[in-house]
Amino acid sequence: MQLGHVEVELLQQVERFKKAEAELTEDAVDAYAAGFEDALAQVSYAYPEMDASPFATSNRVVDEQIVPRVPPS
Repeated sequence: MQLGHVEVELLQQVERFKKAEAELTEDAVDAYAAGFEDALAQVSYAYPEMDASPFATSNRVVDEQIVPRVPPS
């Protein structure tokens, strides 16, 4: 009976860790996005004639081209 109780506790702890990991990842993504948006706003302010539409956190540079980032599968 005690082994089953320990197993349940471990499964609950795994779920808590997964939830904490997801929350921390979301916090990091939000902080990165906020910083990017702030930097882009500063550049847009300094260079109002510049088209900032191609720039996004969902893009990256590959072979000197801006391309959409492919999420890991």
